[in-house]
Amino acid sequence: MCAAADSGCKNRCPKEHPSGILNTRYYEQSSMKAPRRRVRQLHFLIFASVATAIAAAQVLTGKQINGTPAYAYATQGVLDLRGSGELWRVLVDESNLGGKELELAELTLKAGTIVRSHTHGSLEIIYVLSGTFGHEVNGHYYLLKPGMVGVVRPGDQVRHLVPKGQDAKVLLIWAPAGEAKHIIDYAQGKRLEPSAESVAPH
Repeated sequence: MCAAADSGCKNRCPKEHPSGILNTRYYEQSSMKAPRRRVRQLHFLIFASVATAIAAAQVLTGKQINGTPAYAYATQGVLDLRGSGELWRVLVDESNLGGKELELAELTLKAGTIVRSHTHGSLEIIYVLSGTFGHEVNGHYYLLKPGMVGVVRPGDQVRHLVPKGQDAKVLLIWAPAGEAKHIIDYAQGKRLEPSAESVAPH
């Protein structure tokens, strides 16, 4: 038995054979397993670090492994979609941004349009380009005019109203990405051609 059993440390003492002799084989196996486990953990950390570094390098350089650009250096947008009383232009999404940091869209709503109360899973920033845009968040109503900004955080109840008399055009930013395809039917939209590269002046 453990010499310190009388002191109450029995449950913390090393494994013993029924005969009371210390299980030295247990210690030998444990001492071998610990370094192996640490080596496997080290290998995993190295692999994860290398993979992260490669992915980061691809984003920073704008190159994929095959050498093609990972994102559009310039763009006129992704697609147009004309609906009843609204016109969408998706300007930036994962396809031309090369990441899921944000999405950008331009929306024109006809005068008198009311967009019923809804929520978003991402932060929404609304920048008014032209017209007047009614912006109601959690029961608080504001009339946004060109140059003004509306903010909607995830989970907020938001409603949009365009006063009669003039259409409203706004720029919408969602961060992180993921809202565009919940709102816009990409299958019905018209895909836009990639921007052609120009010759730089000498």
